[in-house]
Amino acid sequence: MKLQSEICIVCETKRKEGIYVYNNLICHECEKDMVNTETHDPKYIHYLKQLRKLEVSYF
Repeated sequence: MKLQSEICIVCETKRKEGIYVYNNLICHECEKDMVNTETHDPKYIHYLKQLRKLEVSYF
């Protein structure tokens, strides 16, 4: 968990805390919402689209 402000890849809001997936921030609020969203909920598709933005770096 880093303390510098970064943009959440899901809600695109400046946040100071969250989890990092491949060096991309997901804020605690979005993490909680994603974990509790059912697959039939329209928000589920939104989360999938946002997660496709993850920049994966292998180096």
